[in-house]
Amino acid sequence: MTPPGRLSGAAASLRGEIARNRTVLSNAGSMMGTVLVTAGLGAAFWLVAARQFSPEAVGVASAAVAAMMLIGYLATVGFGTLLMGELPRLERGHRGLLNAALLISGALGAVLGLVFAYLAPFLSADLEPLSDSFLAALVFALGVGLTGLTAVLDQALIGFLRGNLQLARNVVFSAVKLVALAAVGFLLADAGGDWIYGTWTLGIAVSLVVLTRFYLRRGEDRLRPRFAHLNSMRFDAATHHVYNLAIRAPDLLLPLIVVSMLSAEANANFYIAWMIASFGFMVPVSLSSVLFAVGSGDAERLSDRYRLSVGLSAGTGVAINLVLLFAGGPILSLFGASYEQEALAPLHILALGVFPETIKAHFLSISRVERRIPQTIPLVIGGTVLEMAGAIGGGLTGSLSLVALGWLLAVCVEAAVMSRDVFRFLRPRRPGSELYAAASAAPRRPSP
Repeated sequence: MTPPGRLSGAAASLRGEIARNRTVLSNAGSMMGTVLVTAGLGAAFWLVAARQFSPEAVGVASAAVAAMMLIGYLATVGFGTLLMGELPRLERGHRGLLNAALLISGALGAVLGLVFAYLAPFLSADLEPLSDSFLAALVFALGVGLTGLTAVLDQALIGFLRGNLQLARNVVFSAVKLVALAAVGFLLADAGGDWIYGTWTLGIAVSLVVLTRFYLRRGEDRLRPRFAHLNSMRFDAATHHVYNLAIRAPDLLLPLIVVSMLSAEANANFYIAWMIASFGFMVPVSLSSVLFAVGSGDAERLSDRYRLSVGLSAGTGVAINLVLLFAGGPILSLFGASYEQEALAPLHILALGVFPETIKAHFLSISRVERRIPQTIPLVIGGTVLEMAGAIGGGLTGSLSLVALGWLLAVCVEAAVMSRDVFRFLRPRRPGSELYAAASAAPRRPSP
C-alpha cells in the first residue's frame, strides 16, 4: 500500500507541473476543445448527411470538402504558422499584420477554388457537380477562400494566446453547418453533394462574427493591413508554406485518392473512418503547435514541456485505440449498416497511426522551434511521397483496408527516421546548451 505522504507528494508535484505549464495547457486545451467540439459536431454533420443523402452525394461532398481544405491550405502560403511564431515576438502592429495575411489568403483561395471547380471533372467524373452551374462553382470557390482565411486566423489566434476565440469560432462554424444541413435534408428531396459542401461554406462565413469583440477591443493596434511588413517575411512564409503543404497533403489527398481509384461510395466509408481516427491525431498536433508558439517567445523548460506533451499524446492514443476496439462498430453503425461493414477494419488500422503521428508532430514542432525548417524540408516531403505511395499501392488492390495499411506503414517509417531528433530534444537541457541557444536565438521583432 502506498504511504499517504508519498501520495500527497505526488499530488503536489502534479499540481506544480500544471501550474508551471498553465499557458501551454490552457491554449492546447482550447485547441483540443476545438477538435473535440468540431469533431463531435462534425461527426453529427456527416451522420446527418449519411442518413438524409445518398452515399454518392456523401462521397462527392466529402471529396469536395477535402479539396476545399487542401486548396485552402495552398492559399495560406505559410502565413498561419509564420504568424503563430512571429506574433509573440512583435511589440506592436499585430492586427495590421494579421489583416494583410487574411486578405491575401482569402482572395488567393477564392481564385484557386474557382479554377479547381472547372478542372475537377478531369480528375474524376464523380466531381462534375462542382461545376454543374456557376452558382455551385462560386459556392465552392467561396468555401475555399474562407477555408484559407480561417486557417491563417486560427493559427494566428494561438500566436496571440487567444485559443478561446479559436474555440468559439469553430463551435459556431460546426453548429451552423449542422443546423443548415439538417434543414436542407428536411426540405429538399434527393439533394446533391453541392448542398452539403454549401452548408459547410455557410458555417465558415457565419463563424467570423465571433471576432467582432476581438477587433473592437484592439486598443492602439491599428487595423490597416501591413502588406510591406508581411512582404519582408516572405522567405520565412515560403519555407513554412512548403513545410505545411507537405505535412497536410496526406490527410487532404487521401479522400481524393480513394474517390479517384475506387468510387464515391468507397470514399464515403473511408472518410468516416478517417474522421473518427483523426480524434487521436489532433491531440499531439494541438500540444506540439502550442509548444511552438510558446517556445518562440520563451525558450526555458522546452524539454520538460515536450516530454509532458509526448506523454499525454501517447496515453491518449492508447485510450482511443482501446475505446475503438470495443466501440468502433457501434459508432460506425450510427452512420448506417454499410458503414459498419465497410469502414470498421480501415478504422482500426488508421487509429493505430496516432503513435507514429505523435513522433511526427513533435519532430515538426521541434524543427520550427530550432529554426531548422529548410534543412528538414526534404525529409518531410519524402515522407509525404511515401505516404501517398503507400495509399496508392493499397488503392491498386481495390481494398479500403489496404489503403489504410499502406498509409500506416509509410507513417511508421517516417516516425522511425524522425524519432532520433525527438528523443534528443526530450533530454533535459540547461541554459547555455546548443539546443537552448538555437531556440533562444531569435530576438523580439520591433515593428518597422
